[in-house]
Amino acid sequence: MAKGNSNQLTLMSTFVRILSAGSLSMAAKQLNTSQPTVSRQLRMLEAHLGMQLLNRTTHRMSLTESGRRYYEYARKLVEGLETFENELRGETGCPSGLLRVVVPSVLGQEWLIEIAAQYLKTYPAARLEWRLSESSVRFAEDAVDCAIRVGAVKDELVIARQLGEVQRIIAVAPSLLSQHGGIRAPEDLSKLPWVALSTNCHNKIDLQDQHGNVRGLSISPSFIADHVLATRAAALLGVGAVLISKCAVHADIQSGRLVRILPNWSGTSVPISLVYPRLQFYPLKLRKFIELISSLMPQLLSSPQDVCEPTREGMASNLNAAGRKRLAEGAGS
Repeated sequence: MAKGNSNQLTLMSTFVRILSAGSLSMAAKQLNTSQPTVSRQLRMLEAHLGMQLLNRTTHRMSLTESGRRYYEYARKLVEGLETFENELRGETGCPSGLLRVVVPSVLGQEWLIEIAAQYLKTYPAARLEWRLSESSVRFAEDAVDCAIRVGAVKDELVIARQLGEVQRIIAVAPSLLSQHGGIRAPEDLSKLPWVALSTNCHNKIDLQDQHGNVRGLSISPSFIADHVLATRAAALLGVGAVLISKCAVHADIQSGRLVRILPNWSGTSVPISLVYPRLQFYPLKLRKFIELISSLMPQLLSSPQDVCEPTREGMASNLNAAGRKRLAEGAGS
């Protein structure tokens, strides 16, 4: 390879590393060099191309439009070369380096950590950056490798590998249930005040029974929030009933802080998918993560049905005598 081409590949690799590391200083640390060296190589690449690739300020950096296009192409080349070299060395089973994953904040705090832990145990040379966010992902600009998303993915520029479906249940604080007993059928839900998520159609909920029969119900929520954690917190305070993912209230149901009502009915399930950009080559660290999460997610989603059901003692501890009587009347179906 000519010297000029060799230098260009080095500059290109440094540029990709800056974006994957998130800063010039972190890139320098990973490359075992100094920040001035990395900064100089970036300037050399921009001078070679005759254009600015990064907008840099004291606190942040962002890709220019030309930088975004160059990064997408350069990343394919660099990761393709990395993949080829790994395969050439026979290192197909030992990924290394930093993998950046964006996960929903509720699921990523606890439920999905099992997958992260298993990945690091299986591949100790790898590292994970676990970003909790519901915001849309810009893979190139944010230097993200993949994202776990709940709900339909409509972006045709990415690959969305469906991992399964998340079940949603109706949960309510015992104190609120003690005031509104007799919840035996879906139509009785109109007795309850409601908490809703603004990102959904918050004036209507769709329920399905064990046979797959679907019923739509109109509700008038007294509290609407744009984050699942806020709706969970409101439900815990007795503001209203909530239709929420089962895993988000797992500990609350177990302890009796919340009660699942109409256990034979649930919200229509929503897909959960692993999303990543369309590339010609994928680094080994990402390919192994895809394999691992594809194998583990069905196990997480198929946990026993009673894993989120409260113990009778847990529920009773949160109710007075009148409340326990109404709970016995209203929780059955």
